[in-house]
Amino acid sequence: MEAAYEFSLLNARDMPEVHQVFVEAFADYIIPIQLTTAQFQSKLKRESIEPSFCVGAYAGTKLVGFILTGLGEFDGKPTAYNAGTGVLPEYRGHQLTRRMYEFLLPKLRESGTEQCLLEVIQENKPAIRSYEQVGFKVTRSLDCFRALKDELLLPREAPDNVTIIPTIKPDWRQNNCFCDVVPTWQNSGTAIKHSPDTKLYLEARDEHQELVGFAAFFPEIGSVAQLAVSKEARNRGVGNMLLQEIAQHTTAQALLFINIDTNAISFKEFLKRKHFSRFLGQYEMILTL
Repeated sequence: MEAAYEFSLLNARDMPEVHQVFVEAFADYIIPIQLTTAQFQSKLKRESIEPSFCVGAYAGTKLVGFILTGLGEFDGKPTAYNAGTGVLPEYRGHQLTRRMYEFLLPKLRESGTEQCLLEVIQENKPAIRSYEQVGFKVTRSLDCFRALKDELLLPREAPDNVTIIPTIKPDWRQNNCFCDVVPTWQNSGTAIKHSPDTKLYLEARDEHQELVGFAAFFPEIGSVAQLAVSKEARNRGVGNMLLQEIAQHTTAQALLFINIDTNAISFKEFLKRKHFSRFLGQYEMILTL
């Protein structure tokens, strides 16, 4: 017999309480995550979290678990993104992840959502099993990379017919054409635009003012959401120039590339040549509704 819990959809007024439970639930995570109030608010906006589609699990009146749900499109389909599942340590082992999804899925289907999406750390076997019980399947593997700025291996030579310029209105349609793989939810153009954090966009243009490369990054935290070069302009130093500009404009000590598709072989080789090291692997998982 399953332990007695109550489940409820949340609202914006519940988010401060969710933040407190988030901090407690992720304090003992494989990679501990401790978000300040401002960082949590930024997460809500960047990941398009809709409070009325978030679920809370209650033991009496105490919030003991949650699913944060972002709504939008992914790969052309209406999608519900799991921006975080948390359960307080003393309430684990009661199948709360599965039970929260059982509560949430009817509302998602009614809303026209076609799929649920999430990422999970590859070593987190209990979480993977919980999601598989719900019906999620692994769709791709993702790698995360990090490098200290002062250890980057960047050649001094640069193509003299390419110019790096900042922009405030990126051409997302063309930028997407430069990418070999679909960016993950947090690295999509929509997520970058929605984020309230300071972000910068760079364009690489050739002598004809044609766009040949692009980067979007968050200089205060060192996270590079997108960096891509047109297929015709690769292996000419354009990526080096963009990375060098990113490093110069970033106040953080290190640069991060989070959730890079493992199938992006040439891009991962580029990062390794620049002295980036892989520090984490995740699975992307999708549940078709």
